[in-house]
Amino acid sequence: MNEDLRHRLLGSGAHDPGCDACFEILDQYAEALLRGDDVGRLYPGVVAHLAGCAACHEDTEGLLAALRRDASSGPAR
Repeated sequence: MNEDLRHRLLGSGAHDPGCDACFEILDQYAEALLRGDDVGRLYPGVVAHLAGCAACHEDTEGLLAALRRDASSGPAR
């Protein structure tokens, strides 16, 4: 069994706090991810939740795309 499938079936062992709790800190998680921080260590619950929740994973991808777009457009004038 490959690692991705095992993780999706069995989870990471981290507590999944659910959609509402993850949504509360999703901006912090996304910014940390873009900085290259160890989000698995800093936000294990969010990582666990995103691995199993397609809707929150999609929201996260959208947020990351928006943050990347803002960063590439440079400072506001």
